[in-house]
Amino acid sequence: MYELDCAGIIPGCHRVIRAESQAEVVRRAVVQAKQLGVDRISLTMLDSFRMKTQELLN
Repeated sequence: MYELDCAGIIPGCHRVIRAESQAEVVRRAVVQAKQLGVDRISLTMLDSFRMKTQELLN
């Protein structure tokens, strides 16, 4: 399981996004950003999603 706290990356986001894969976390973060009014997902934002996604250990 992976998670991303999107606060500080996506303006106005206060969610923690969780998914079974890092790719799914990033996909959900992109959807969340668009729902919050981000028109263009920059490469910097995508890099932040990837770098700040953490793997949760059981």
